[in-house]
Amino acid sequence: MYLKNSPVPDKETRKFSTEQLPQIYTAMAMVSKPGLAQLIMKILFKFQTPPIPIKSFTDDKKAMEWLKKFL
Repeated sequence: MYLKNSPVPDKETRKFSTEQLPQIYTAMAMVSKPGLAQLIMKILFKFQTPPIPIKSFTDDKKAMEWLKKFL
């Protein structure tokens, strides 16, 4: 998943997506530019454990290598 500037989803949307993620994905790598998006994702994952393995990257090749562990 490539992260772009987008609004933060509301609480109901976040709840729904959390419930649906394990139904659709085994793991998710999120690729974004270094900076605020990376920091927000790290803080978010510290306080709320995602329902699947999720990791944030700035390099898409490293993201792909990490995802291969879940095949």
